[in-house]
Amino acid sequence: MAVSCERNLGYIDDDPEVPGGSVTTIQPPTPDVFMQIRDGALQAITQTATFKAEDGIDFTSKGGVKFKINPLSMNLNGSPVTGNVVLEFIELYKRGDMLVVNKPLMGTSLNGGEKGPLITGGQFFISVTKDGEQVTAIYNLEVPSANTGDLNPDMSLWVGEENENGDMEWNEVGRKQDTGDIFVENATYNLWGSIFGWINIDILYSLPGPKTEIWVKVPDGYNQKNCSVYVVYKDKPGALAYMDVWDPNKKMFTEHYGLAPIGFNFYVVFVSVQNDGKFIYAVKDVIIQENKVITFEKEELKVLDKDALIKLINELK
Repeated sequence: MAVSCERNLGYIDDDPEVPGGSVTTIQPPTPDVFMQIRDGALQAITQTATFKAEDGIDFTSKGGVKFKINPLSMNLNGSPVTGNVVLEFIELYKRGDMLVVNKPLMGTSLNGGEKGPLITGGQFFISVTKDGEQVTAIYNLEVPSANTGDLNPDMSLWVGEENENGDMEWNEVGRKQDTGDIFVENATYNLWGSIFGWINIDILYSLPGPKTEIWVKVPDGYNQKNCSVYVVYKDKPGALAYMDVWDPNKKMFTEHYGLAPIGFNFYVVFVSVQNDGKFIYAVKDVIIQENKVITFEKEELKVLDKDALIKLINELK
């Protein structure tokens, strides 16, 4: 089994007065606490607004996204919608924000079912309800490409579904489909669609070269129910992959989307939480060698609050 140099980039907390205290106080959380804190982080970025259905919806998000629905488009149980409707809107563009709410980007493309990491032009949750019931409608979404960098004309529409573990699985819808289409113009991704829930403007990130399996060993007391392991690509701020498979015999994480390219250099990030709402984490700078095993020791785990962790992950170079 090959071994390569790994550089631990964890936040160094030598001062017992620093929030989070000494690393010796870190304890694995219960699965419920882990889920509650991540769900709370997601609720904190959920934008809501109430509209009269007869007037339609014309909403501009904090990220400058324009979301519109014509009043004649809204329907519920076969009838036009009247009265108040409630919009819920979530937008994600950067890997640090995706990480704390557990919304990584791995998917299956229409191109022969190819699987792998995705690069986003914007990840969104959209819901419009009347008295708690989801309405149907055709909407328009105008997303500034500046939110994720340069405009990419090859982006297409993807749809996400949460599996039984609460992890997101993305599948490509493509372009010029009955459920949605993307037009690229004037530094904007202009999307029309009828899919509510999680959608994504994405392109598959192909990783060239010979591949190998990689495994991640986490400290005792941690498993797929109370921690996650993510992959951060150095040159792709709009991408976040993850190790989505837990092997109960090896007690290690791996992933089912394919193999890591030998010689590839990226960051591997361990994430969990504390009961007080702070995040536990460690970051390793890794060069992949054949049959690579990446090990996180308990002594390497550090503590940061949510905003500081988001900043750290977003600023990784």
